[in-house]
Amino acid sequence: MKRALLNNRVRHSGKFMLYIIPMCLLLLLSSLTLGAGNSYNMLAVNSNLVLSKTLLHLLFTISGALIIVFATIIFFSLKLRKINRELLLKNKEIIKINDDLRKSNSDLAEQKDLVMKQYSETDKFFKILFQSADDGIAFYDSELNLKYANSAFYSVVGYNRETYNEIDPMSIIHPEDLDYRERFLKGLKNNGFYECELRLRHREGHYISLSTKSVQVKDDAGNLLGALTISRDITKLKKINEDLVKASLEAETSSRLKSSFLANISHEIRTPLNSVVGFSNLLLANDITQEVKEEYIEQINHNSEKLLQIIGDIIDLSRLESSQIEITYEEASVNDIVNEVIEDSRQTIRRSEKSIILNVRNQFSEDSDMIFTDKVWLKRVLNHLMDNAIKFTLDGSIDLSYFKEEENLVFKIKDTGIGINKENLVRIFEEFRQEINGHHRPFEGLGIGLTLAKEVIERMGGTINVQSEKGIGSEFSFAIPYRPAGSTKTKLKSVLKDQPSGQYDWSSKKCLLVDDNKDVLVYLNRTLLDTGVQILTARSGREAIEVISNTPDIDVVLLDMQMPEMNGIEATKEIRKIRKTLPIIAQTAFIFEDDKDIILEAGCDACLIKPIRKEHLLTVLASFIKSN
Repeated sequence: MKRALLNNRVRHSGKFMLYIIPMCLLLLLSSLTLGAGNSYNMLAVNSNLVLSKTLLHLLFTISGALIIVFATIIFFSLKLRKINRELLLKNKEIIKINDDLRKSNSDLAEQKDLVMKQYSETDKFFKILFQSADDGIAFYDSELNLKYANSAFYSVVGYNRETYNEIDPMSIIHPEDLDYRERFLKGLKNNGFYECELRLRHREGHYISLSTKSVQVKDDAGNLLGALTISRDITKLKKINEDLVKASLEAETSSRLKSSFLANISHEIRTPLNSVVGFSNLLLANDITQEVKEEYIEQINHNSEKLLQIIGDIIDLSRLESSQIEITYEEASVNDIVNEVIEDSRQTIRRSEKSIILNVRNQFSEDSDMIFTDKVWLKRVLNHLMDNAIKFTLDGSIDLSYFKEEENLVFKIKDTGIGINKENLVRIFEEFRQEINGHHRPFEGLGIGLTLAKEVIERMGGTINVQSEKGIGSEFSFAIPYRPAGSTKTKLKSVLKDQPSGQYDWSSKKCLLVDDNKDVLVYLNRTLLDTGVQILTARSGREAIEVISNTPDIDVVLLDMQMPEMNGIEATKEIRKIRKTLPIIAQTAFIFEDDKDIILEAGCDACLIKPIRKEHLLTVLASFIKSN
């Protein structure tokens, strides 16, 4: 633009010179003409030259014109040179300005490209972030119309963009949350944000819980554009939280039950122990009759059995929690098992002095009652259920029935006792559960019998159920798979006839008793006294090894497993180095199957669990010692 202005200025100056030069020439020519007449006259006179007046006039006119033209040319040449210099300077400045402008334009273009690239990358980043977010993100205008949302917003309720736009959003809100729109608008207006939990109906029909937070969106002038909402599905989190609360309550309940259980243990153990200790002291009196002594002994035996059962239940509970209960199947007579349970129950009723009638309904004949089962555990389950029935029946009747139903062996124990409240039926098989706890509970027990029964029955592949009505009575029933045995009871009896009748003559045999407890040695010695067996004793594992080394004709060893210095396992391994075939019968207080396996793997031939009963001891010894 500046260059154009300069060119116009030069062009206008040239036009001006075209007009001014002729005017100057005319003025100069006129003045020369006037002066020429006077000069002519003078020259004519002084020089006497013969020139014509016209020639001189022309000569002077041409000379003056040339002088003027030359002067004018010089003047304007100088002027034009100056103007050209100025124009050149201006042109350089313009060129420099143009270069700077081109450079600035180039820099601006580069900056523009960089900004556009950064904007494109940022836009792409936020779009990816927006669409990949696990939380639902949505923007609503000022009228709460949904303008846009990410895919998570739609998927959280099971819809896509098209199907969601076809429904009324208010139609999927939980009926108890229908005031959400009103609370939403009020919160945004008063606080600029609003957050809450909202329940929506999923496309599949179930309700989900969302944690939502909304904030106002305004322009630079402060005008409300709408609201941005972020929603997170917290359905699983709420379920986990509810489960944690439930587990916490159950843990607190379990803790209270265990505390109650420990208090019950103290009572349940000390009560029979008091009778054992008390009647044992009474036996020391010299003025009591034989009949009274027998009564005291019966009380001691009864309470000892009761104490042993309590301890057994506690141990079995430990085995239950560590999954140590194992089912061992063998041939057994279901009629004999039930008869033994009924006999135990009659004695319990007699001691409790209750008026209870026992009824047994059986559908198995003598020749068809042989089954494969775990006799010990089946009897214990029936004893637990019968003991419960007797305990909670003040008077009336108890019916025990058993029969085959399809492929199951079914047992039912029905009583006319106090019954169970309906709300307690679902928890009756939980450990430590009793309807009444505390110091004022009217019935004894640890609250683990039904838990053990349920666990054993399920291990046998069966199920247990209970039906009860408060004040009317209860019926416990369980079914286990029916496994008929191939042999009959007649065959079993013929096998038993070949076994010793209980009168043993081992007078030519030698038995080594090894135990660090003197009382145990005295008990075993007295127990074996009637058999005539020759007794040797040792108080430690090392002493036992020494006796065996010096007495090569020992027939059997009764070896305690838990002794100081050298325990039973170590002693067994040393004995096997001396006598590889010498029968070794372990005696131990360990009750877990793993312990028994370790004992047998160490080299023992059999394992007796303390307390050792006389009949069981003699039976086991008879399998290793032949009578004379």
